[in-house]
Parts: sequence; C-alpha cells; structure tokens
Amino acid sequence: MITHDNDTFVTTGQVARLLNCSRVTVFNWISNGKIHAIKTPGGHYRIPKDSLKKLLKPTKQQLEISPSETERKIKILVVDDDPHIVKTLVLFLKKTNPSFDVYGTTNSFDAGKLIITFKPDIAIIDIVMPGMDGFEVVEKIKSDPQTQDIKVIAITGYGTKENVEKIKKKGAILCILKPFDYYEIAEQIKKISGIKD
Repeated sequence: MITHDNDTFVTTGQVARLLNCSRVTVFNWISNGKIHAIKTPGGHYRIPKDSLKKLLKPTKQQLEISPSETERKIKILVVDDDPHIVKTLVLFLKKTNPSFDVYGTTNSFDAGKLIITFKPDIAIIDIVMPGMDGFEVVEKIKSDPQTQDIKVIAITGYGTKENVEKIKKKGAILCILKPFDYYEIAEQIKKISGIKD
C-alpha cells in the first residue's frame, strides 16, 4: 500500500490557499498536466512538493494560465442580520461562479473588521441592521481611501424611494429590495465585475 507522507505531498486545498486560487483551478491544472498529482485509494489528489516548487518558478505565460483562472477571483462580503439570508446567499454565490470568493457575517462589528482584513471587491450590505446604520457604513467605506474602491450593493426590506435615493447618494452602486432574486444578485455582481458568460 502506498502511503503519502505529509512532508512530501500537499493537498489540492493547500495548493489553492498557497496560490490564492480556487480548488477548481487546481483540479484544472492537474487535468491539463500543469501539475503532477497522485490519486489516493480514496480518490483524493496529492501533489508532490517538488511539483509545486516547479509550478511556483515559471511565469504565467510559461504555464499558459489564463487571466480568468488567476486574476478574476472576485471577493464578496455579505452583511445581513438574518443568518438564513447570509448562509443561503454565500452558498448560492459560491456555487454559481467558482471565481466568487464569498464571506458572510450577521455581526456589524465583524463586518467592519472584514472590510479591512478580507478587502472585498464587492460588499452586499443590508442598510437596516441592529446596532448598525447601513447609510453610515457605506459613507465610511466610500470616504476612506483604503476602502473607497469597494463596490457596494445595498439590500433592504425598507425600500422607500427616500431610502433608495439616500443609499445611492452615500455611494452604493445599486439598491436591491427584499425579497430579492438570488440570480439577480449574481448577475449584478458579474456585470459590476465585468465577467462575461
């Protein structure tokens, strides 16, 4: 029986984290022969560390990796006080497009930290949450040079004309009313990010 020493082999998940890409991209590299991998009796891939070192040396051009595989990872932060909406939207977006890197929180304090640490490209923010004024949050995001490039999609169950206009003035790119169509949000993210089908 072949044993795979952890000092000699790494998993597809470890490679994905190391190279800041999705596991789907790693599987594609294995399928295309860009990375040498061994399949375990359980059907999992293990990549020799030597093979990984070779992968890290060449340029993208040498590996013929398309920009869509490496540079099109879209970071999305979902903030809503309803845990069901957060969980469902995060899972839906991840499943819809492998280039979506999605994180969600129901906590307004965590949301503030994640804006800085996770550095999302797009933030989907409920504008009415306990302990958090979405209008102020969007204004802070757009007025800080470190975060002003984040595209904000506002979501709300209080879609008065006044609220919609106010959140757009604060800097939200659009405001989507609850209950929303998950496919519509995915389409809007693709449009904002310039992703083509």
